[in-house]
Amino acid sequence: YKQTEIDAAWDETRKTVEKYSDELVDQWNKEIDGLLTFDGLFSAALTAFNTIAFAMLQPQSSDQTNAILTQVSAQLKSFTLNPSFVNSTALAFQDIVPTPFRPETWAVWVNALWFTSLTFSLSSATIGIMVKQWLKEYNTGLYGFSAPITRRRIYRLSNLNKAHIPFIISLVPLFLIAAVVLFFAGLLILLFHSDVRVFSATAVFVGMLLLFIIVTTIVPSIYPSMCYFSPQSRAFHPLWSVILSFYSPVY
Repeated sequence: YKQTEIDAAWDETRKTVEKYSDELVDQWNKEIDGLLTFDGLFSAALTAFNTIAFAMLQPQSSDQTNAILTQVSAQLKSFTLNPSFVNSTALAFQDIVPTPFRPETWAVWVNALWFTSLTFSLSSATIGIMVKQWLKEYNTGLYGFSAPITRRRIYRLSNLNKAHIPFIISLVPLFLIAAVVLFFAGLLILLFHSDVRVFSATAVFVGMLLLFIIVTTIVPSIYPSMCYFSPQSRAFHPLWSVILSFYSPVY
């Protein structure tokens, strides 16, 4: 080949790789930016709920006050008046063994679900920030139109899959969806033990949202022509293949 043909081939290769690489990185950056925005708002709201829920695991000062007032009332009722002395048959304060505080089981579940949800949410944000750092470094030093720069672009692009970058990026929305589901689970438990009417109204809409998530996750595995592909649907597909293997006839 002539040098002009070689240069033209390298230039065409550079344009193709550069366009594909830049569009891919830009798409990932935009997706992560949107997820991080929602993640920040969700984590802030969840922290406020966790502050309230954590108080359920601690003994309340009002409970101690009520216990003291109950004891005072019991002693007043037990007074026996005689001409020479006043006697009380109730135990003195120092003779009473305080009952250890035990939080309600449902309160423990609410805290477990909400703090796990917060952990998933912060994990999603942390992974997203780290990926953005990797993508920034990915484009470092790729300026110019020479053949070595083109080779470097091809080398880095081929290493994206080897480093499992697409899989790691898919963890960002997966962790965030898991955090939302756990938050709703804790919210329904809290409302169930607070007011059944509020619980019923909230459960209807939460159920509709969860049904939507489940259906759009499963449908692409059953009908590949449907455009519901997402990280969660791709994560479900191997499980669906295992399920089919149990029900497929063996010849």
